[in-house]
Amino acid sequence: MINLYKDKNWLKEKYLGEKLNIYQIANLCKVEKNRIWRKLIKFDIPCRSYSEAHHLRRKNNCILSSKAIEWVNGEMLGDGNLDSRSVYSARFNYGSKYLEYIEYVRDTLKSFGIKQTGRIYTIKNKRQGNISYSYNSCRYEELYPIYKKWYPEGKKIVPRDIKLTPLVIRQWYIGDGSLRHNKEGRPNICLATCGFTVSDVEWLIKQLINLGLKATRLCSSNTIHIWADSVKDFLEYIGECPIKCYQYKFNY
Repeated sequence: MINLYKDKNWLKEKYLGEKLNIYQIANLCKVEKNRIWRKLIKFDIPCRSYSEAHHLRRKNNCILSSKAIEWVNGEMLGDGNLDSRSVYSARFNYGSKYLEYIEYVRDTLKSFGIKQTGRIYTIKNKRQGNISYSYNSCRYEELYPIYKKWYPEGKKIVPRDIKLTPLVIRQWYIGDGSLRHNKEGRPNICLATCGFTVSDVEWLIKQLINLGLKATRLCSSNTIHIWADSVKDFLEYIGECPIKCYQYKFNY
């Protein structure tokens, strides 16, 4: 293996295919890194940008199951966020007034192979006198395609290829839903979709109707209203609440 770096195809496969860096290839061939650098230039093999090299040195990887992707999509319909600093990876962010829910988010993502970066931050609002909590995951290559679906041009949209499975809607409802009762005591559900465009909301309503639920858009607030006749069916479809702090949203 000592002289293999002199073979263009071998060097190209190691550098571009396997994503090894110059130091790793030099160690394999037991030569100085400058020799590898000169061969890359001689063979006209494109060198990585600083951002790509930085990513490869610190990259994280995981295997996202279909359940993990559903869970993330459900959170994204609600209060979840993804952000990215490069074209290589993204991270998941969440804020809540409930520490219990932030810990649930942390533990759930950990079960999917996504680790937390830093710690859970406590944010004190002196003016309002309340406390909230913030979570950030490490950056992962596997989260970047999901980020691009939700933020194709930098603004959050509803991807048209997501399916409203029970898990997706459950996480959406926990984050941005509310269970209310009118003057006659009849329950209804509101999903706070005011941050999305009208076309996004109308598409979501169509998917809910396809599930057999009665849903309409409230024009004044651009939110989704689940009719009283469908509240029980809605809650039965999404199943039990996974966390105590939001159990009140499931008490039909």
